[in-house]
Amino acid sequence: MRKRLLALLGILAIMFTAITPSFAAEGRVLMKAPAKDAAFVASFPGFKNMSVDTFVRKIGLQEGLVIRQSRIENGKIIIPPSGLYYTTRTNLAKVLQGDKVLILGKIYTLVDNGTRFDVIKDVEVKKGGSVPLGDGTKVLELSSISLDGDGFEAPKAEFQILKPSGNYYGHSFPVATDAKLINITTGTLNNGTSKHAGSYLPGEEGQNWQVEYYDSPVATSGQSYLVVDEVTTGGAKVKEFGTGAINWMLLTEKDPVEMVLGPGETATLGDYTVKVTEVTANSATVELIAKDGTVTKKVLGPVTPEVLKYLPADEVNRNKMVVRPAKEDVQVQLDLYRTPFRDGKVALVGYTDLFKLNNPDKWPSDPRFIARPDT
Repeated sequence: MRKRLLALLGILAIMFTAITPSFAAEGRVLMKAPAKDAAFVASFPGFKNMSVDTFVRKIGLQEGLVIRQSRIENGKIIIPPSGLYYTTRTNLAKVLQGDKVLILGKIYTLVDNGTRFDVIKDVEVKKGGSVPLGDGTKVLELSSISLDGDGFEAPKAEFQILKPSGNYYGHSFPVATDAKLINITTGTLNNGTSKHAGSYLPGEEGQNWQVEYYDSPVATSGQSYLVVDEVTTGGAKVKEFGTGAINWMLLTEKDPVEMVLGPGETATLGDYTVKVTEVTANSATVELIAKDGTVTKKVLGPVTPEVLKYLPADEVNRNKMVVRPAKEDVQVQLDLYRTPFRDGKVALVGYTDLFKLNNPDKWPSDPRFIARPDT
């Protein structure tokens, strides 16, 4: 299986493994990769590699099948629990933008998701060892310690996040604390080194071999960060590490319903009626009216430059742009990326037949399988 570089939440991957009585059953090979010399088949009958249009761009969708940690025993091929899984990947999948996910040959819209942020503190990790993150289906691994990269001994550690699929998160976290290396987090290089542009030869006024090696006890990637207290030849003391994960997703196989409504106007969305009662320059008051007369009312917005800075990632402000009833079977959202307010009306996008996929969860249409978002 080809290793791919992943950015947190930049690529959404979902894996499906055959279920056993417990999600945490012993003997599972979660976080175990296929053998390095495993066969890789670029295309396979029935599996798709395609691209689709969303509200804002075209995105690629790929699916595949992985076998890991299998063995031959008494003339039979033995695949351990979770050793056979289906995987589907979506580049740059985000909510609010009509982005799609390809699952078992069908196209679904990623309507919404919920996230969490896992933090661990004050743990010691030996070289090659790891510590669990969040629900324990991922680990922070101290993958390597190098000693002589600069020609002298100064331990440098490289951490990686190992995911349930056995893939590593694409960004590694290199850190060092040796006294021979200048700690750049102290502000040493904030204004450069005062050197003029050009080439320097060794010497008192030239290249200084005693003080010009730089490193950091801090490594970052997006919202993920690692801070170490100490790196030695045998391991490292992690002061704090934090990284995000998906808790749940809302998906639908149905096409979106697009609406442009003014105050007092209505539209049909599955078993619901959508009614707009007020439109301002940057917000709209929307009612979702169920068949039994139950009304879910919410002001969507305000849409301001400050709010847009961190959308669609900002889950708190994102929730201000959508309305769902308690059953969470439909959703209405501002058509945020295609001019939501025009001519005194508001442009909305509605989704029906929603279903929620927790992390992990049984796949609704085939409960023999467990689904795990794996960003």
